[in-house]
Amino acid sequence: MASNLPHFTKLPVYLSRIEGGLQRRIETLKRGLGANACILVLLSDGEARIEGRGGETALAGPSIAWRKTAGDFRLVIEAGTSGYVAEIAEETLARAIGDFFESGAIQSLFDRDWFRHFDEDRDAHADVRRHLESIRRELAQPQPASGMMVVAHLRIVLVTILRASGAEEVAGVIHGNSAHYLQRFRQLLEAGFRAHHPVGHYAHELGITHDRLHAICMRELDKTPKSLIAERLAREAALGLERSTLSIKQLSYSLGFRDPAHFSNFFRRMTGMTPGRFRKLMATASPDSDGFSPPSFADWP
Repeated sequence: MASNLPHFTKLPVYLSRIEGGLQRRIETLKRGLGANACILVLLSDGEARIEGRGGETALAGPSIAWRKTAGDFRLVIEAGTSGYVAEIAEETLARAIGDFFESGAIQSLFDRDWFRHFDEDRDAHADVRRHLESIRRELAQPQPASGMMVVAHLRIVLVTILRASGAEEVAGVIHGNSAHYLQRFRQLLEAGFRAHHPVGHYAHELGITHDRLHAICMRELDKTPKSLIAERLAREAALGLERSTLSIKQLSYSLGFRDPAHFSNFFRRMTGMTPGRFRKLMATASPDSDGFSPPSFADWP
């Protein structure tokens, strides 16, 4: 019996298992998922090091290392070392982070490079390892809704690491400066863009005036808060049209539009084309073709 479950047509994640070998070997940590792809390395045991950007990071299991951009890194793996290495596309990470209350804390933690040794929290390390193995199996044998399953396992990995890291690791930057307000605005917008909140709502949540939020965004990004809100919604709409099998009507409701016609008008205003034309274009475009690229949070400070 065929499944009617929706699924993503692409799985922008690479994940491989590091098997304990008899010799040192080297893996390149960049496999074509874009300049904003992230790298996760989990070592169960043994030793390795990440080389690149004129320096290196030594790893010893049990540990986890994160690189917020794939870059031109390489992983030097010593004999007998085992674990996993994953490259995660920006949009996959965004879906895993989601729009929950805790999403801002996860975003803050995974917005920079870090290394953690898990010798004193082996249960958390084992949980991460188990879910990475589930992702590997899902990628090896895709099924209907495999994209959803991969994102679900990845979300558990992120939350497990967040819990193991402690509150001090996700503290915000110094209060009062522009970078802090932009980061908080980004977090609030990520959690609430489907609700179509006005700019005043976010200014109130930040404890500043509408005019100050406008001035910060213009000074730092040369964009208004209103345009950033619209761009975030347009980005999610474009990703949904490209990667999901939801109908345009279903997608419009999932993004908080009460009227599909309103959604179509919004998308055409933001991209210059209707949702239907965009979906057809993405279905026929080659991976290397130049097309509409929805605005990305990678441009934010």
